[in-house]
Amino acid sequence: MSVMVGIRRGAQEGVLIRNAEAIEVMEKVTTVVVDKSGTLTEGKPRLTQILPVNSVSEDELLVAAASVEQNSEHPLAAAIFHGAKERNVKLQSVADFTYVTGGGVVGKMGGREIAVGKLKFLQERGVADLGSVEPKATALQAEGETAMFVALNGKAAGILTVSDPIKASTPEAIAQLHRLGLKIIMLTGDNERTANAVASKLGLDQVEAGVEPQHKHER
Repeated sequence: MSVMVGIRRGAQEGVLIRNAEAIEVMEKVTTVVVDKSGTLTEGKPRLTQILPVNSVSEDELLVAAASVEQNSEHPLAAAIFHGAKERNVKLQSVADFTYVTGGGVVGKMGGREIAVGKLKFLQERGVADLGSVEPKATALQAEGETAMFVALNGKAAGILTVSDPIKASTPEAIAQLHRLGLKIIMLTGDNERTANAVASKLGLDQVEAGVEPQHKHER
């Protein structure tokens, strides 16, 4: 009877339970593992800053990054693409587009190779002068921003920062889970500094950053 009542009560709250055994198993749960983007945050990241280096202009940096990212379906790519549209930037066609899961994108535009993605992704590609953008990226990541590094022809061109606000309902949801005695672990593909900034605001118990999509389910 209690299981039947539980399933009905869940349905009233919009929670559909396919297997009654799940209710019994749930009682034994000690840890809740959550993703960051779209779970704790709104999942609607927005382009916030355009920070070029090495004599590259803001428009040049944004055109290059957004032109490549328009071919990607990643939420961060969408943020850059829509940010360019809002600023009335005219995008260009890109050839030889390549998307590396959990890393970034590469393409050619007007004879120049453009790479956009995580710091590690650009480091692995041998991009030069990344030291000119790392300090600024580090400071912004500590504030919860996500930094996307951009390279033109193998040299650092700047960073674009993207912000994904924490959902208004998240702090209370985390508090309720803690009151139930549950430990909360956040898995995210984002870098450690940005992940820690979000975790600190929410009082999460543990953070695992830099986790690639295919490894989240395994974890």
